[in-house]
Amino acid sequence: MDVKTVRRWLANATYKVRDDNAHRAAEVLGCTPHDLWPNQFQPSTARALATNLGGPFTATLYASRTQLPITAWQQHFADAATGIDILVLAATFLFDTLDGFLDTLLAAAARGVQVRFLIGDPDTAATILRGEEEGIGEAVIARCRTSVELLAPHAGTPGLHIRTHDTTLYTSTFRVDDTMIVNFHIYGSPGRNNPVLVLSRHHEPRLWATLEQAFAHIWDSANPLIRKG
Repeated sequence: MDVKTVRRWLANATYKVRDDNAHRAAEVLGCTPHDLWPNQFQPSTARALATNLGGPFTATLYASRTQLPITAWQQHFADAATGIDILVLAATFLFDTLDGFLDTLLAAAARGVQVRFLIGDPDTAATILRGEEEGIGEAVIARCRTSVELLAPHAGTPGLHIRTHDTTLYTSTFRVDDTMIVNFHIYGSPGRNNPVLVLSRHHEPRLWATLEQAFAHIWDSANPLIRKG
């Protein structure tokens, strides 16, 4: 983020500001991205989150995943420069609502971005239990199977690494470079109804490291998806 970038913001009120730049600017000014760009960012429901290491920091929290605009999701993945890590159970919304989502991942991998995708194994006890807890039975299994079938033809694509896991998830995470979207899971509540935190690596390194470590543990015990089609 440099002087030229800031001048572009000032000259064009409708300029599409990158999420990471918006959060850096808001941190410096002691406000939220919504305060600076109300038409692009929704108001955060929590201004300060405290940690033992770094003290309070400003992050963007949405009361539910559905409040995070689709355009924000699309830009999040499209802007990838070095790495994408996705940890989910089914996340069919990625394929259903983000136009060209798979093409975005494939394009990222083709330009050298390392993409790792962890998807829930539909044939495990953890997946069955999640369906029971959310009161939707085998619907969760069907969603996992759908996502696996969509990903399977691309297994083995250079730069795109896909594995299935049997973990009970407390959070789904969507990391792109130095920005992570964290979808919390409240017992009995579908992911779309649960809070979402947009976190920068620079907000709080200890929290970031904890989330990355969780991904790494699951990745190490997961099974590579076999290519089909």
